[in-house]
Amino acid sequence: MSEAPQGGPWLITGASGFLGRHLLTAIESAGTSHPPVALVRNPVAWQAMEWTRALRGVQTLTGSVTEPDVWTKDPLLTNLAGIFHLAAIVQHSRREAGLVRRTIVEGTLGMVRLAAARGCRLVFVSSSGTVACSRRAEDTADEESPFRERELRGWPYYRSKVEAEQQARRLAEQVGADLVIVRPPVLLGPGDHRFRSSDYILRFLRGRIPFLIRGGMHFADVRDVARALVGVMELPRARPIYHLPGTVCSLEEFYGQVAALAGKRVPRFIMPFRPAWLLATLAQRVGLGLLPEPSLIEMASHHWGMQSRYSAAELGYVSRPGNETLADTIAWLRAEIPELK
Repeated sequence: MSEAPQGGPWLITGASGFLGRHLLTAIESAGTSHPPVALVRNPVAWQAMEWTRALRGVQTLTGSVTEPDVWTKDPLLTNLAGIFHLAAIVQHSRREAGLVRRTIVEGTLGMVRLAAARGCRLVFVSSSGTVACSRRAEDTADEESPFRERELRGWPYYRSKVEAEQQARRLAEQVGADLVIVRPPVLLGPGDHRFRSSDYILRFLRGRIPFLIRGGMHFADVRDVARALVGVMELPRARPIYHLPGTVCSLEEFYGQVAALAGKRVPRFIMPFRPAWLLATLAQRVGLGLLPEPSLIEMASHHWGMQSRYSAAELGYVSRPGNETLADTIAWLRAEIPELK
């Protein structure tokens, strides 16, 4: 187990995203002595988002994780005490595989080198999908489980997360970096200003889920995960990996809960995987946006069971009841998008 860092600012990559938003709020609420520095690629876009104006004490640094030499010597990072590495391109299309890999793998390795150079802890947010992906609903994974490389080989995002974990751990051991990997499942809750994680629910509210397939869902509340990340950084001694499990259910159960909370009817037709995948492939070829990409159909047909040996006892982590998270997500989406009211 590694020692906690002392004094100085905390750097947050991916600060302008869904989890980044809640992490900055959690840091502010925790009242730490570590001023947050948000790494942003576009400061104008950052300032244009309404929620950023409500933050207090957050300074911004312009740059990209794939070009760390441009910004890592900035005076804002003097006495750097910790790095939260959230930045990633969450894109499941195989057409963007190169860009996804470069951002996730090369970006993570750059943060390992920075943490080693500054002698601070790096908390890298990976994904539960690196180890918790199975055709069987009864399977589950913990922090000691092996990577599911065979299952993930056709999905650029998850494949890149596996590679980033593997290479980051090897590099951290070589250069003496304090690396802690955190694996949450799908994140839901209010405040998904880019409507990415909440797209599962948004598509349903808009009537764009014409059928279901048999598969699984695993989600946690973004607010609980954000607080847990602060806890990981503040631990006097940290383990190499922490899982942050949430609510595990079938897709039928997930959309059944969403339908009940939203006052809508759940799709009754369960389509076998192969016809669903062929329809999604055809829709993609002709440019119709009525169905998810084929890779999303592939992922939806799997199960994502995960548990933790350590997070409850060492972080005090508990993800709130799934119904509460879903209700807050639906309420926020309806408040943000007038057509859903």
